[in-house]
Amino acid sequence: MILFAVFMIFATFLIVFGFLVQPLFLPKKESREEDKSKIVVLKILKESIYKQIKELEMEYEMGTVSPSDFRRNRHELKLEASSIMYKIESLGKRTALD
Repeated sequence: MILFAVFMIFATFLIVFGFLVQPLFLPKKESREEDKSKIVVLKILKESIYKQIKELEMEYEMGTVSPSDFRRNRHELKLEASSIMYKIESLGKRTALD
């Protein structure tokens, strides 16, 4: 009988401890909302970079940008766009897991 009582006390302690510790491991709702707003900002930034690439290509076709400047700037803009897309993807996965 004493063994059963000790077991029940221990089980109750584990359940209470589990409920107390659980919030520490769950993501906060605010951080999910922040991630969603960051995704929106990053998407706007990505569209802005796409517009810059289109403008650069138009200026190159008009002859106002040298070929070396065009290649360098286009490469930098594409790297920046891919970096932003990676950030969007990683934030999207994180919010999807929540």
